[in-house]
This record gives sequence, C-alpha cells and structure tokens, in this order.
Amino acid sequence: MMVLDQAKRLRELMLQKNSDPPEHDESKSTMNAQVIAIASGKGGVGKSNFSINMAIQMRKLGKRVVIIDADFGLANVEILLGIVPKHTVADVINGVVDIEAALTTGPLGCMFLSGGSGMSALTDLTDNQILRLTDGFLRLDALADYIIIDTRAGLSNAVTNFIKAASDTIVVTTPDPTAIADAYALIKSVKATMPDVGVLKLVVNCAVNESEANDVYDKLNGVSARFLGIKLLFLGCIPFDSYLVRAVRKQKPVSIQYPFAESANKYSEICAKLLKLETGKKSNIQNFVLKLIGRFGA
Repeated sequence: MMVLDQAKRLRELMLQKNSDPPEHDESKSTMNAQVIAIASGKGGVGKSNFSINMAIQMRKLGKRVVIIDADFGLANVEILLGIVPKHTVADVINGVVDIEAALTTGPLGCMFLSGGSGMSALTDLTDNQILRLTDGFLRLDALADYIIIDTRAGLSNAVTNFIKAASDTIVVTTPDPTAIADAYALIKSVKATMPDVGVLKLVVNCAVNESEANDVYDKLNGVSARFLGIKLLFLGCIPFDSYLVRAVRKQKPVSIQYPFAESANKYSEICAKLLKLETGKKSNIQNFVLKLIGRFGA
C-alpha cells in the first residue's frame, strides 16, 4: 500500500508541476518524442555501439536525438564516443544542474546524458530526486524527436522498468549461442512484467552473413511466439566488419569514421526501416514518465 501511495503521490506532483507548459519553442513542443529502449540479454553484443550509430544515422536524416545512458555506473556511451562529460544523471537527480545543462553534445549534434560512475541503479531515491529526473525527461521533448535509452545489459529491474515505460524496444543479440539464450531470457522477463506485450524488434549484430542472421531470427521468433506469444520484428543485421572494430578502438562511431563501411550502410538501412515503422506513431512522453514513476515506486 505504501508503494502505491508513493507512486500515486508522485504522479499527482508531476502532473501538477507540469500542468503549465514550459517556456520553450512551442513549434517543437508536441509531447510526442518517441522513446526507444535498446536492450540485450548479455553484455558484449554491441548494444551501446548500436544505440550510438542509430542516433548518428537519425541525425543524418535530420532528426533530433538524445541518448540516455541508462547503464548507470559504467558510462559506455561516453567511452565509445571518446568524450568526457561535465555532468551526469547524478547531477540532475541531486539538483546540481537541470537536464539541459547536463546533456553533452556529441558528433553531428547528437546529445547524450551520461550514466556517470558510482551509481548501481536508480534506487532509494527521494520524491524530490525522482521528480527532478522525471521532470528532466519531460523537458527533453523540446529537444528531441527520438530519445534512445541505452539500457543496462542483462536481466534487472532497471532494464524492465525502462522497457515497460518506453514506446518501443529493440533487442540486440549476436549469433553466439549464449547471446541467443540470454536474449530469449530477456524476452521472457519482459513478458513476465508486461503480459500484454505484443511485438518486440530484433537486431542481430556481428553476423557472418544475412543467412546466419535470419537463422538467429527464425530461432528466437519461433520460440518466442510458441511459448510466450510474442512476435519479433526483424529490423536487420550488422555484419562483422573490421572497420567497425577500428572505429571502436578509435572511440568514433563507424557511421562517421568509416561511412563507406558495410556496417555503416547496414546501420543506415536499419535506421530507415525503423523510422518508416515509427511514421505516424504518436506516443506521449508524459506517458513514459508516468510509467517510470510507477516503476520507481515499485
């Protein structure tokens, strides 16, 4: 009962706080920024690299993008970009700066919120801290058409919390048998917390060829549909590419460092397919925040 009371109180406070629209460009304030969670069953499958390159490809198409590094404590996004941010999500939560000042500008004007270090999860937060964070997320609507949540790898409440709140989820895996098994475990965990989930999107990374990637999709989609009642929508595959490896070592997105690379072309194709699927979709970012408040309360 205390958990429900806290979530209800936070919802009421958030709605009251945001009953008047913030002062920013009204032409960009539609409250319809799409929130996409990028998840994986295990680490090392290229999830953060996928998040970054998707953001870069979206920017190339003129979309405003913000990446939220939700792998709190490991800060993978800033490492892959070779950028040291001045502020992190902890500064937003603690009221040091507002979310606009906490954002770091990356390649092509793509912005990201650092997950920082020394934080294991968004747990044991006070009401004011939760409100600062959720209010910050609402303010991102004025800055972004797409908000990409780079979640923590594996199965945790933090991951399922963001997946449940997001308007869309992309699961990233590789052809490695353990990665496939862990991806299925993640999908099963999502089903357990979201019984009404219908479709999740899938990307296969580090595939030798498209045939191998299709085999992975067929396996995962088959067992997910049969045992969980979940359909997977295959967005495509990212091939094993030496240029991608070089870009990671240089701490640069392959979509910028080697735009001619096969992996960069595949990122572009997947981005175009994703945006086509998102066309006309109107999900209110306020719903994302309300769902998050409920999950924080839990």
